[in-house]
Amino acid sequence: MRLWSRVSPVLLALSATTTALAAQTPRGLVEVPDESGRRGFWVGAGLGAGAESFDLRDGLGYSSTLTEPTVSFALGGTVGRHWRLGGEALIWFHDIPGGTESLSSFLLIGQWYPSARAGFFLKGGAGLGRNGADFNDGYGVADVGFAALAGAGYEIALSRRFALVPAVEFAQHFYSGDRGFPGYRERLLSFGLGVAFQTGR
Repeated sequence: MRLWSRVSPVLLALSATTTALAAQTPRGLVEVPDESGRRGFWVGAGLGAGAESFDLRDGLGYSSTLTEPTVSFALGGTVGRHWRLGGEALIWFHDIPGGTESLSSFLLIGQWYPSARAGFFLKGGAGLGRNGADFNDGYGVADVGFAALAGAGYEIALSRRFALVPAVEFAQHFYSGDRGFPGYRERLLSFGLGVAFQTGR
């Protein structure tokens, strides 16, 4: 009897606790919260430095690199914990007498995040490339070709909506020739720091 008198209050307390917890736990299907911070529409912009070189396909290979500023702008939507899709413009520019030389990539891109929580991502894209020179008097010349891009970056969250994004990108351009000219190609290795904004809950 003494043992029961000591154990019974403990059993009653455990029973009451179990009943209270059961009342707080919903039955059936429950919503699992999204562990990633990625959601909704997103937009990003960045500044960096890019090393450009070209190959005229004359057997001499690529030229020495020329490092100049780059700017980038991207926007798109989030399609899951691991994927963002969108479009990006990456522009390298170099001052020349009377104007500006530029190498521009206009791409459809996909960003893959191996982890649902971490901000590291791999990027790939393809689209149009433009190599041109635009002069202050309004005259300009340019070639348009195919462009492809590969890169990686990391989103450092500042808040639910804003992030800093250091990134490295490699763009390759191909320009066709005519009348015996084999065409040429250009490449750009860019290191930049950007900011990103996203909508969503």
